[in-house]
Amino acid sequence: MTDNTNFIIINSKFRKNKDTSTSSNFIYELGEALEVKEIAIKSVSLVNAEYNVKAGHNKLVVNNGAVSTTLTFTPGQYDITALLAELVTQLNATYGGVNTAVLDSITKKVKITTTTPIRFGTDQTTSPMGFIIGFGDDPNLASPNYYPEFVNTIIDAPNFPNLQGNNNYHIVSQTLAQGQGSLLQNNNKLPIIVTVPVNVDFGNVINYEVSEINLNKRSFSRPVNIQDIDIRIYDDDNELVDLGATPVEIVVQIIKSAVLPFSFQDNRMVI
Repeated sequence: MTDNTNFIIINSKFRKNKDTSTSSNFIYELGEALEVKEIAIKSVSLVNAEYNVKAGHNKLVVNNGAVSTTLTFTPGQYDITALLAELVTQLNATYGGVNTAVLDSITKKVKITTTTPIRFGTDQTTSPMGFIIGFGDDPNLASPNYYPEFVNTIIDAPNFPNLQGNNNYHIVSQTLAQGQGSLLQNNNKLPIIVTVPVNVDFGNVINYEVSEINLNKRSFSRPVNIQDIDIRIYDDDNELVDLGATPVEIVVQIIKSAVLPFSFQDNRMVI
């Protein structure tokens, strides 16, 4: 029998064990065993739904020279106005007095004034909001843990605020992996099949198609029976993405040694 190229449409809405999985971590049951010689992800469609201030990365350490306090920002999608307004609200609640935070119209960097002399944590593990506001995690700073080095009532952020959020979505799958891991971060290797760049604003759909020459194919020396495909989606922090229950659609290209007939079974589509 001659080899045939076919496509499987995987939609997370129809995932296996829907009540105990998410649209960024699921198993898709094909409904029928496929004898596959080669398999690859052809395209991915998903909503750019990860917040630029996400849970676990929403802390800001503030120090008054004697005591450090951790401010916690509500996870969400912030613009610079909302971010600085929330910062001022938290500074007012913590220290009282008169506090301001504005984006300088010339430098485009954040300028903060306070009644109580303070400084901000810059470590991205304990105080990741520092990087987002513009204090960074710069080894060239005089004090690697705080900016400025000494408490002050007027603080000009040395870096631009960063509200870009996630830059890429990494599609991971043991089923589709060729057997070689890809380094993401902190020596944690995951079998990345496709990296989808974020090229749309928050809330919009990313449609990413892999060209034929760049397909990351898994090939088998002889046909292999595949019934389930596992899918996980990670961000640049090597963390599973919270897509807010929005669906993901992935088109998988397969090559098999027989004609795959059109079928439509229990919301599973094969074309």
